[in-house]
Amino acid sequence: MYNINEVLEEIPQKTEASPEKLEAVKDLLTKLRPMSQEIGLSIPHTKAVIIGIHLLAFLRRVDQDEYLPEIEPEMFEEISAESIDLSKRLFAGYNMPPQRKLDDAEVFFLAVHFEAAKTNL
Repeated sequence: MYNINEVLEEIPQKTEASPEKLEAVKDLLTKLRPMSQEIGLSIPHTKAVIIGIHLLAFLRRVDQDEYLPEIEPEMFEEISAESIDLSKRLFAGYNMPPQRKLDDAEVFFLAVHFEAAKTNL
């Protein structure tokens, strides 16, 4: 399982991250830990860094009112329901602006990271 502080130290080495955004990523990663443990998913450090960077990009998209391109619904067939649910639950824990809707692409791509974490590579 990842160490949140070590993950947060590594993210700015890979991409620009303000202290405020890193604090929001920390909050999400903190919420993710018990959720992932509930389903028996142990997220290794390298995957946690990637997930943290994805969450940082998500936060930027929310701030700029940008969305990922739409995805085909069939793409969800390649992802476990467990990873999709984990993705939805994590995003539900973020206080988005009222006008912002969580799009399927955001859920899908975070779920892909959870699927990759299952391989522990």
